[in-house]
Amino acid sequence: MKKGGHPALHHSLLRWDKTPAMKHARFPKIRLALPVYSLRRMAVAGCAAVLTMLSACSSGHAPSNVQVGPIVFTDVNGAPLPKNKIPGSLTAGQGTYVDVTLSGDPQELGADWSVYCGSAPAPGTPVPPGQTQDETCGTFTPAHTLSGPIPTFLTSATGYVALYVAPSAPPKDGTVTLYAASTSAANKFSSVSLSIDGNPISVSLAPPPPGSLTAGTGTQLRAVLNNDPANAGVKWTVICGSTDCGSFAPAQTGSGIATTYTAPAVAPVNGVVQVTATSVTDPTKAASATISIM
Repeated sequence: MKKGGHPALHHSLLRWDKTPAMKHARFPKIRLALPVYSLRRMAVAGCAAVLTMLSACSSGHAPSNVQVGPIVFTDVNGAPLPKNKIPGSLTAGQGTYVDVTLSGDPQELGADWSVYCGSAPAPGTPVPPGQTQDETCGTFTPAHTLSGPIPTFLTSATGYVALYVAPSAPPKDGTVTLYAASTSAANKFSSVSLSIDGNPISVSLAPPPPGSLTAGTGTQLRAVLNNDPANAGVKWTVICGSTDCGSFAPAQTGSGIATTYTAPAVAPVNGVVQVTATSVTDPTKAASATISIM
């Protein structure tokens, strides 16, 4: 009863409520009708609350706890290489197997492999983008692997190890860096740098020079070089037992380009000359042949 109401009326209502008839009386249920816009607001608020809870669950701190172990060099079966077999460098085109073990990754998504031409950056530097299959730096097959260790019941390391193949020619600074980044947390990764060495230069005379020449006559000679990064060609020289051993025109040629050798007008002492094509890039690499001068 509101303060200030009529006392007599209040007393009468109390007595009426306690009568036997009122105690056993049935009254219709009263339903409250809420406006439609109120129901919509309640639904939106409820959905927002649920989404917030789901977001909190799915965006937990698990990915930030991922740890990527060191990159391990292995054989084709995933067995770690002995310490004295771990490569610090590779020859151009050479391959090596690698794997990596991650911890603290509840999704167990494994690692993505990429390679960057250059030395390893300072710790904490993000993985360089867009280098996954840049063939000038080398390639990975596959570019994604599961986390080690490899289960003992498996007879193959397929899916756990990746084959890295160095580029066919050394990169500009001669170094590449391999990256293994967590698939679920790309900012967590391990890296290792390797030097890429070129294959040794080789020189051959092709086709082989003739076995003999008439004095004063000429013949064409060609030298073929392999693995010459500078494509500098060869220098031609000739020696014999006399002062006049013949001449070349030109005296320097590119790989596969002919030079004309002209035999001396008079056969030298012992009747033979030795012609040689020497790599300009690496003078320790050369090819020679002996020609009899008739």
